[in-house]
Amino acid sequence: MRAVWGLVGMIGVTVVLMAVFYTSVIGSWARRHDGAREAFAQGGRPGLERAGFVPPAFLPVGATMFVVAAMLVWVLTVFFREGHRWGQLGLSGLVLGTIFASVALGFVLRPPVVFVLLAVASLVLEAVAAACLWHRDTLDYLSDTWVDDPIDDPTDDGVESSV
Repeated sequence: MRAVWGLVGMIGVTVVLMAVFYTSVIGSWARRHDGAREAFAQGGRPGLERAGFVPPAFLPVGATMFVVAAMLVWVLTVFFREGHRWGQLGLSGLVLGTIFASVALGFVLRPPVVFVLLAVASLVLEAVAAACLWHRDTLDYLSDTWVDDPIDDPTDDGVESSV
C-alpha cells in the first residue's frame, strides 16, 4: 500500500513541478506544433498568445488527476484491506495506468529533463507496487480472507456431518 500511495505522492510532486517549470512545459508543447514553435521561440508564452495559440491547461488537469488518483487509492485500499480481490485488481489497473502515463508523458512527448527523471523514478515505484500487489503473500492474504465464511462454502449443504 505504501508503494501505491507513493505513486499518488509522485503525481502530486509532478503537479508541483509543472507549476514551477510551467514555461518549460509550455515550451515542450510548442516544440511539437509548427506555428507555435516559432511563436514561442520569438516571444515565449506572450508570443504564443499574440500569435493566437492557446496551450493546453496542464495544471488543472494535473491537479484533477492527483485528486482522482488519491480518492481511487483510498477507496480501493479500504476494499483491498478487507480482502476483496477486486480491490487488488483495481489497484493493479491504477498502477498500469500510471505506467502508461509515465512512458507517454515522460519519454514519448519529450518533456523537460526534470520530468524524464521523475518518470524513471515513477517507473521504479510502479514496478515495486505491481510486484507487491501480485506477491505470493498478497495472494495468500486475499485467498484466506473468506475461507472461514460458511456462506461461501460450495460443499456446505446446511447439514452437519457426523464425522
